[in-house]
Amino acid sequence: MKKIINAIVDIKVCYGHTGGSDMGEYFSWVNVDKKEYIQPGDFDLGQKSRESTFEDNIFLRALHNLLATDWKGCRIVFLGDECNAPDNNKNNVIETIIRHSKESNCSGYLFDTVYETYKNVSGLFKVTEKEVRNEIGYYLDCLKSDGYIPPNEYGIDIKNPYEGLFLREGKTFRYTVNDTKKVYYSLGHTRVLDSRNNIIDKIDPLPVLFRYGKYGEAGAWIGDIIEVSDEIPPDCILLDEILIDW
Repeated sequence: MKKIINAIVDIKVCYGHTGGSDMGEYFSWVNVDKKEYIQPGDFDLGQKSRESTFEDNIFLRALHNLLATDWKGCRIVFLGDECNAPDNNKNNVIETIIRHSKESNCSGYLFDTVYETYKNVSGLFKVTEKEVRNEIGYYLDCLKSDGYIPPNEYGIDIKNPYEGLFLREGKTFRYTVNDTKKVYYSLGHTRVLDSRNNIIDKIDPLPVLFRYGKYGEAGAWIGDIIEVSDEIPPDCILLDEILIDW
């Protein structure tokens, strides 16, 4: 086993990303197969793309939990809330959201379809209780009024609105595995570099690798199947470096 690990460590593979500034755009993790999402605001984190990239934060721990359970084998994207469908899109994840938009007759940005027709599952996690209780309370108050009624974002049963919520803990796994490309990285080993080959410390590259925003940037891993593990994945190459343009 030691010889195999050493051979993998010696292999250097880099993946690029064509990026841009996210400016004031807010980002959420979206599962297009289960029509679910989580958003950093519910975790009391900043919602711009860089604000949830720091290593081992509570938002990424929640994502890891989902990737190991409910979202295992699903396609995900770190989606901005101000991006439109591109004219010549060839990405199957974005195509899926576009199809959902047409099926539900939604207009506006891609995330408008997510907000109106997907389920926000942030409330599964204990750390979101304060924020999500406030949001659900607001929704219940709207139901009693004669004004605007927002979408049932958290998919609650109004007779028992908090059932099944605030029960999970997030978790960080040692390895992030791209099953499609048969590569993986470990924050304890893999160096994250910017476009000038400077090392970026204490950053998890996953949000950049899956980011899709209003400037048309598409992360290099969008459409790939990702899993997390504490065991070295078989038949996969350990990335020595990952290049990101953020």
